[in-house]
Amino acid sequence: MHSFPGREVGGVIRLRRRGVKPPADWQDTVDAALPDAAAFWKKARAFEKLAEQGAKRKKGFASYAPDVLPSDEKGKPDFPPVWRTDARVRKAIAGMSHGFCAYCQSPVSSNHPGTSGEDRPPGQVEHFRPKARFPAQAYEWKNYFLACMACNGAKHDRWPAGGYVRPDEGDPGSRFVFAENGEIEARGGDEQASCTVEDFGLKRHWLTQHRGTAIQCHLDFVRRLMGRPGIELQDMLITRPVAFSEAINQNVRRVWATGRRKRKEPLRGRPRRAR
Repeated sequence: MHSFPGREVGGVIRLRRRGVKPPADWQDTVDAALPDAAAFWKKARAFEKLAEQGAKRKKGFASYAPDVLPSDEKGKPDFPPVWRTDARVRKAIAGMSHGFCAYCQSPVSSNHPGTSGEDRPPGQVEHFRPKARFPAQAYEWKNYFLACMACNGAKHDRWPAGGYVRPDEGDPGSRFVFAENGEIEARGGDEQASCTVEDFGLKRHWLTQHRGTAIQCHLDFVRRLMGRPGIELQDMLITRPVAFSEAINQNVRRVWATGRRKRKEPLRGRPRRAR
Protein backbone atom coordinates (compact mmCIF):
# COMPACT_ATOMS: atom_id res chain seq x y z
CA MET A 1 0.00 0.00 0.00
CA HIS A 2 1.19 3.48 -0.79
CA SER A 3 2.49 5.80 1.88
CA PHE A 4 1.04 9.22 2.51
CA PRO A 5 2.82 12.33 3.85
CA GLY A 6 2.05 12.97 7.52
CA ARG A 7 1.00 9.37 8.08
CA GLU A 8 -1.55 8.68 10.82
CA VAL A 9 -0.78 5.91 13.25
CA GLY A 10 -3.27 6.32 16.07
CA GLY A 11 -6.76 5.13 16.89
CA VAL A 12 -7.01 8.24 18.49
CA ILE A 13 -4.92 8.97 15.37
CA ARG A 14 -1.48 10.59 15.46
CA LEU A 15 -1.87 14.08 14.06
CA ARG A 16 0.85 16.37 12.74
CA ARG A 17 0.24 19.95 13.76
CA ARG A 18 3.06 21.29 11.60
CA GLY A 19 1.80 24.28 9.62
CA VAL A 20 -1.46 24.61 11.59
CA LYS A 21 -1.03 28.14 12.91
CA PRO A 22 -3.49 30.93 13.68
CA PRO A 23 -3.62 33.80 11.18
CA ALA A 24 -1.91 37.05 12.07
CA ASP A 25 -5.22 38.76 12.91
CA TRP A 26 -6.54 35.96 15.13
CA GLN A 27 -5.97 37.68 18.48
CA ASP A 28 -7.58 40.89 17.20
CA THR A 29 -10.56 38.88 15.94
CA VAL A 30 -10.99 37.23 19.35
CA ASP A 31 -10.60 40.44 21.33
CA ALA A 32 -13.13 42.24 19.12
CA ALA A 33 -15.72 39.57 19.95
CA LEU A 34 -15.34 40.05 23.72
CA PRO A 35 -17.17 42.84 25.61
CA ASP A 36 -13.97 43.78 27.46
CA ALA A 37 -10.97 41.76 26.29
CA ALA A 38 -8.62 42.97 29.02
CA ALA A 39 -11.10 42.02 31.76
CA PHE A 40 -11.73 38.63 30.16
CA TRP A 41 -8.07 37.63 30.00
CA LYS A 42 -7.44 38.85 33.55
CA LYS A 43 -10.35 36.83 34.94
CA ALA A 44 -9.46 33.81 32.79
CA ARG A 45 -5.91 33.67 34.15
CA ALA A 46 -7.16 34.09 37.72
CA PHE A 47 -9.71 31.29 37.23
CA GLU A 48 -7.04 28.88 36.02
CA LYS A 49 -5.11 29.41 39.24
CA LEU A 50 -7.96 27.80 41.17
CA ALA A 51 -7.64 24.11 42.12
CA GLU A 52 -8.11 22.18 38.87
CA GLN A 53 -10.52 19.67 40.39
CA GLY A 54 -12.04 22.09 42.90
CA ALA A 55 -15.75 22.91 43.12
CA LYS A 56 -15.42 26.45 41.69
CA ARG A 57 -13.41 25.23 38.73
CA LYS A 58 -15.87 22.45 37.97
CA LYS A 59 -18.79 24.90 37.95
CA GLY A 60 -17.20 26.59 34.97
CA PHE A 61 -15.92 30.00 33.96
CA ALA A 62 -19.38 31.37 33.05
CA SER A 63 -20.44 30.90 36.66
CA TYR A 64 -17.22 32.45 37.98
CA ALA A 65 -17.10 35.55 35.75
CA PRO A 66 -20.39 36.06 33.86
CA ASP A 67 -19.69 39.78 33.57
CA VAL A 68 -16.83 39.34 31.09
CA LEU A 69 -18.82 37.16 28.67
CA PRO A 70 -21.52 38.24 26.20
CA SER A 71 -24.97 36.65 26.33
CA ASP A 72 -26.02 33.93 23.92
CA GLU A 73 -29.43 33.74 22.21
CA LYS A 74 -30.91 32.36 25.44
CA GLY A 75 -29.58 35.25 27.47
CA LYS A 76 -26.92 33.20 29.25
CA PRO A 77 -23.26 34.30 29.49
CA ASP A 78 -21.15 32.34 27.04
CA PHE A 79 -17.88 32.45 25.09
CA PRO A 80 -18.11 34.14 21.68
CA PRO A 81 -17.79 31.09 19.38
CA VAL A 82 -15.11 32.57 17.13
CA TRP A 83 -13.70 29.06 16.53
CA ARG A 84 -17.05 28.23 14.88
CA THR A 85 -17.78 31.45 13.02
CA ASP A 86 -14.28 31.86 11.60
CA ALA A 87 -14.06 29.18 8.89
CA ARG A 88 -10.25 29.25 8.95
CA VAL A 89 -10.18 27.27 12.20
CA ARG A 90 -12.16 24.26 11.02
CA LYS A 91 -10.48 24.24 7.63
CA ALA A 92 -7.06 24.05 9.29
CA ILE A 93 -7.86 21.31 11.79
CA ALA A 94 -9.89 19.32 9.23
CA GLY A 95 -6.79 19.30 7.06
CA MET A 96 -4.70 18.17 10.03
CA SER A 97 -6.88 15.07 10.54
CA HIS A 98 -7.79 14.61 6.84
CA GLY A 99 -11.49 15.02 7.61
CA PHE A 100 -11.57 12.31 10.28
CA CYS A 101 -12.58 12.73 13.92
CA ALA A 102 -9.37 13.09 15.91
CA TYR A 103 -10.65 10.65 18.53
CA CYS A 104 -12.70 7.84 16.94
CA GLN A 105 -11.22 8.16 13.41
CA SER A 106 -14.63 8.20 11.75
CA PRO A 107 -15.05 10.43 8.68
CA VAL A 108 -17.02 13.47 9.81
CA SER A 109 -17.81 14.56 6.26
CA SER A 110 -19.36 11.46 4.69
CA ASN A 111 -22.93 12.21 5.81
CA HIS A 112 -22.69 15.99 5.45
CA PRO A 113 -24.44 17.76 2.52
CA GLY A 114 -21.31 19.79 1.87
CA THR A 115 -23.15 22.84 0.56
CA SER A 116 -20.41 25.14 1.83
CA GLY A 117 -17.60 23.28 0.07
CA GLU A 118 -14.08 22.66 1.27
CA ASP A 119 -13.65 26.16 2.71
CA ARG A 120 -16.19 25.37 5.45
CA PRO A 121 -15.79 21.66 6.27
CA PRO A 122 -18.16 19.76 8.58
CA GLY A 123 -17.38 18.46 12.03
CA GLN A 124 -17.02 20.30 15.31
CA VAL A 125 -14.12 22.20 16.83
CA GLU A 126 -13.31 20.28 19.99
CA HIS A 127 -11.50 22.04 22.83
CA PHE A 128 -9.08 19.42 24.17
CA ARG A 129 -8.93 21.28 27.47
CA PRO A 130 -12.57 22.36 27.87
CA LYS A 131 -13.07 26.10 27.71
CA ALA A 132 -15.36 26.02 30.76
CA ARG A 133 -12.44 24.76 32.85
CA PHE A 134 -9.56 26.39 30.91
CA PRO A 135 -10.92 29.73 29.62
CA ALA A 136 -7.46 31.11 28.83
CA GLN A 137 -7.17 28.32 26.22
CA ALA A 138 -10.61 28.86 24.68
CA TYR A 139 -9.03 30.58 21.66
CA GLU A 140 -5.72 28.71 21.57
CA TRP A 141 -5.31 26.84 18.27
CA LYS A 142 -3.15 24.14 19.88
CA ASN A 143 -6.22 23.30 21.96
CA TYR A 144 -8.37 22.59 18.88
CA PHE A 145 -9.09 19.25 17.22
CA LEU A 146 -11.72 18.24 14.68
CA ALA A 147 -14.29 15.95 16.28
CA CYS A 148 -17.52 14.26 15.32
CA MET A 149 -20.68 15.28 17.13
CA ALA A 150 -20.78 12.02 19.11
CA CYS A 151 -17.27 12.31 20.57
CA ASN A 152 -17.52 16.03 21.26
CA GLY A 153 -20.95 15.69 22.85
CA ALA A 154 -19.94 12.74 25.02
CA LYS A 155 -16.90 14.50 26.45
CA HIS A 156 -18.58 17.93 26.86
CA ASP A 157 -16.77 19.80 29.70
CA ARG A 158 -15.23 16.76 31.39
CA TRP A 159 -11.60 16.91 32.46
CA PRO A 160 -10.22 14.14 34.71
CA ALA A 161 -7.29 14.73 37.03
CA GLY A 162 -4.79 13.21 34.62
CA GLY A 163 -6.32 14.58 31.43
CA TYR A 164 -6.73 12.64 28.18
CA VAL A 165 -4.51 11.14 25.48
CA ARG A 166 -3.53 13.96 23.10
CA PRO A 167 -3.87 13.03 19.42
CA ASP A 168 -0.83 15.12 18.46
CA GLU A 169 1.72 13.76 20.94
CA GLY A 170 3.73 10.54 20.98
CA ASP A 171 2.14 7.39 19.56
CA PRO A 172 -1.45 7.64 20.83
CA GLY A 173 -2.66 4.53 19.03
CA SER A 174 -0.29 2.29 20.98
CA ARG A 175 -2.11 3.24 24.18
CA PHE A 176 -5.27 1.41 23.09
CA VAL A 177 -6.02 -2.22 22.23
CA PHE A 178 -8.48 -3.03 19.45
CA ALA A 179 -10.13 -6.44 19.11
CA GLU A 180 -11.13 -7.96 15.76
CA ASN A 181 -14.79 -7.26 16.52
CA GLY A 182 -14.06 -3.54 16.92
CA GLU A 183 -14.03 -3.35 20.68
CA ILE A 184 -11.53 -0.99 22.28
CA GLU A 185 -9.79 -1.03 25.66
CA ALA A 186 -7.11 1.11 27.24
CA ARG A 187 -3.77 -0.66 27.38
CA GLY A 188 -3.24 -2.04 30.87
CA GLY A 189 -2.76 0.56 33.61
CA ASP A 190 -3.04 3.61 31.33
CA GLU A 191 -5.46 5.86 33.18
CA GLN A 192 -5.39 8.63 30.56
CA ALA A 193 -6.30 6.13 27.85
CA SER A 194 -9.05 4.65 30.03
CA CYS A 195 -10.59 8.09 30.61
CA THR A 196 -10.33 8.84 26.89
CA VAL A 197 -12.24 5.66 26.00
CA GLU A 198 -14.96 6.28 28.58
CA ASP A 199 -15.45 10.04 28.32
CA PHE A 200 -15.37 10.25 24.51
CA GLY A 201 -17.71 7.27 24.22
CA LEU A 202 -15.29 5.23 22.11
CA LYS A 203 -17.17 2.05 23.04
CA ARG A 204 -20.52 3.23 21.68
CA HIS A 205 -22.40 0.49 19.87
CA TRP A 206 -22.50 1.63 16.26
CA LEU A 207 -18.95 2.95 16.31
CA THR A 208 -17.79 -0.48 17.52
CA GLN A 209 -19.84 -2.16 14.80
CA HIS A 210 -18.39 -0.04 12.00
CA ARG A 211 -14.86 -0.38 13.37
CA GLY A 212 -15.25 -4.16 13.56
CA THR A 213 -16.55 -4.38 9.99
CA ALA A 214 -13.59 -2.37 8.70
CA ILE A 215 -11.15 -4.60 10.59
CA GLN A 216 -12.74 -7.84 9.37
CA CYS A 217 -12.83 -6.71 5.74
CA HIS A 218 -9.13 -5.93 5.78
CA LEU A 219 -8.20 -9.11 7.64
CA ASP A 220 -10.03 -11.18 5.02
CA PHE A 221 -7.72 -9.60 2.44
CA VAL A 222 -4.63 -10.20 4.58
CA ARG A 223 -5.40 -13.85 5.29
CA ARG A 224 -5.80 -14.56 1.58
CA LEU A 225 -2.32 -13.22 0.86
CA MET A 226 -0.42 -14.50 3.89
CA GLY A 227 2.23 -17.06 3.00
CA ARG A 228 2.50 -16.07 -0.64
CA PRO A 229 6.07 -15.53 -1.86
CA GLY A 230 7.24 -11.94 -1.70
CA ILE A 231 4.43 -10.72 0.58
CA GLU A 232 5.70 -8.87 3.66
CA LEU A 233 3.93 -7.35 6.64
CA GLN A 234 4.55 -3.80 5.39
CA ASP A 235 2.56 -4.64 2.26
CA MET A 236 -0.47 -5.39 4.43
CA LEU A 237 -0.48 -2.25 6.60
CA ILE A 238 -2.54 0.82 5.82
CA THR A 239 -0.36 3.90 5.39
CA ARG A 240 -3.02 6.21 3.93
CA PRO A 241 -5.55 8.22 5.93
CA VAL A 242 -8.59 5.94 6.02
CA ALA A 243 -11.16 5.26 8.72
CA PHE A 244 -9.99 3.11 11.65
CA SER A 245 -6.48 2.58 10.24
CA GLU A 246 -4.84 2.04 13.64
CA ALA A 247 -7.47 -0.46 14.74
CA ILE A 248 -6.98 -2.30 11.45
CA ASN A 249 -3.17 -2.21 11.58
CA GLN A 250 -3.04 -3.50 15.15
CA ASN A 251 -5.06 -6.53 14.12
CA VAL A 252 -3.02 -7.06 10.96
CA ARG A 253 0.19 -7.20 13.03
CA ARG A 254 -1.43 -9.62 15.47
CA VAL A 255 -2.72 -11.95 12.74
CA TRP A 256 0.59 -11.77 10.85
CA ALA A 257 2.62 -12.64 13.96
CA THR A 258 0.29 -15.56 14.76
CA GLY A 259 0.55 -16.84 11.20
CA ARG A 260 4.34 -16.70 11.23
CA ARG A 261 4.51 -18.64 14.49
CA LYS A 262 2.26 -21.35 13.09
CA ARG A 263 4.36 -21.67 9.95
CA LYS A 264 7.53 -22.07 12.02
CA GLU A 265 6.11 -24.69 14.40
CA PRO A 266 7.31 -28.23 13.53
CA LEU A 267 4.69 -30.82 12.70
CA ARG A 268 3.89 -32.86 15.77
CA GLY A 269 3.40 -36.58 15.34
CA ARG A 270 4.75 -39.95 16.18
CA PRO A 271 8.53 -40.21 15.65
CA ARG A 272 9.49 -42.27 12.65
CA ARG A 273 11.31 -45.54 13.35
CA ALA A 274 14.88 -45.77 12.24
CA ARG A 275 15.41 -48.27 9.45
